[in-house]
Amino acid sequence: MRHLNNLATFVQVAKYESVTKAASRLYLTQQAVSHQIKKLEEELGIVLFKRANRKIYLTPEGRELLVTADKHLSALEEEMIKVKRDSGSLFGTLSVACTMELATLLLVPVIDAFKKAHPQVNIEIELQDDATTVNGVVNGKTDIGIVVFSSDNRLLEVYPFRSEAFVTVASRQFIAEHDEITDFKQVVDLDIIDYQMDCPSMKTWLGKNDKKLVKRLEVKSASVAANDDRLVKDFVMAGLGIANLPRVLVEKELASKEVVEILPDSKSISAGIDLVTMKDRVLPAHIVAFIEHLKNAS
Repeated sequence: MRHLNNLATFVQVAKYESVTKAASRLYLTQQAVSHQIKKLEEELGIVLFKRANRKIYLTPEGRELLVTADKHLSALEEEMIKVKRDSGSLFGTLSVACTMELATLLLVPVIDAFKKAHPQVNIEIELQDDATTVNGVVNGKTDIGIVVFSSDNRLLEVYPFRSEAFVTVASRQFIAEHDEITDFKQVVDLDIIDYQMDCPSMKTWLGKNDKKLVKRLEVKSASVAANDDRLVKDFVMAGLGIANLPRVLVEKELASKEVVEILPDSKSISAGIDLVTMKDRVLPAHIVAFIEHLKNAS
């Protein structure tokens, strides 16, 4: 197994072309990674890397070994994952990072069912914004991230998870205090509640319905901005303006007419929710099982 560990470390250093990045990926010190590479070179009797200008490069022998090692290690890891999964003896710890609203919406029922099936798997939830979540996954601090519209990051493996439909709404109180809203220009001129001051959600909605008004909106700031759906809903319910909210979050209020859909015949928007993991990381069996469980629950 020691030889396999050295070989697996070699593959990571070769892929990242960096001892530092490989060490972070493997949760090892740089000294430990360098030692494993040195031992592997001694065992094989060949030089695997050349070093120049503070960078490392594969030798021809190193490139040849990488092709073979990567292929067989991946096959071995997949077989080990299959054996562990089939045996039902999953154990270990995994970390999941997301915003509070996604945790509330998605994770509580999913974790309940997963823990009943795999009681020896421990799950740690980290509540943070999307940018921090992505950074944590890329740097190996977090196993799984759940984010809205994941960024185009070459270091991420992205699994489209689900799509959340949004609806444009205002409170009954707000509607009563203003003229009947019959066109998009009126919306732009009224108070807007959004997730940032530059009204990103409202811009997306207008872009699907009346593009010429987007420039008009760009010179306006949100009346209130909050980066959490539940807070935005609270501001809507207080009669402070118009907002785009996940339909599932205001279904009861729509049914009771506490909130009213604005221009219901307009084209609605949706937000894509993605699962993200570190690209090229061979995930342990318990993490793979949790990802599959999340997908099946969506």
